[in-house]
Amino acid sequence: MTSMPRLPLLAAAALLTVAPAWAATLYTLPAPTAALDTTVSVTTNFAAGAGAGLIDFTLAGYATLDGDNGYIDILHVTLNGSEVFSGTWNLGGGGTDRVLFNPNGATVGAVVNQQLTISIPVTLAAGSNQLVFSIDSPTSFEGSDRAGFQGLGDEGWGLNAATVTGTTAPVPEPASGALLLAGLGMFGWLARRRR
Repeated sequence: MTSMPRLPLLAAAALLTVAPAWAATLYTLPAPTAALDTTVSVTTNFAAGAGAGLIDFTLAGYATLDGDNGYIDILHVTLNGSEVFSGTWNLGGGGTDRVLFNPNGATVGAVVNQQLTISIPVTLAAGSNQLVFSIDSPTSFEGSDRAGFQGLGDEGWGLNAATVTGTTAPVPEPASGALLLAGLGMFGWLARRRR
């Protein structure tokens, strides 16, 4: 009695468990936000496959959003409860532009017309992900007193655009599954015929 080599059957079984993931736009800000004061954050939830992703957004300053000066306003970007980026820029209020936290090597553009484009590489979780943009206006920073919250008339901010790209969760294609089942059936027929 000749037995069929098991390698083709093992390879076919492995194909059943592996499905490709595709790069996709996982979230797009539907429209620019209105001017927000620094007590308001922008939060979104989206689904993703596990792996590399990219957050691209345009921060807008209204009135006199400050960089690093006596009236510092700090942008924080948080993904799934962990900060992935922070910094402060002169978007109309003076002060020095500074990246404060950048563990993933984000790319920061130049300030143009009170707007700033930032691109942050991230690692997305499989399933639900939460992204939060916020601005903090502290009363103390790096050991010196700052002005703190001044309200919408003086430190308004918003998002003009935001997009998250990454991989979608793997989904097998029906045609691939049918082809795989046909191949497995052929292997079974050959094995039975050789007995």
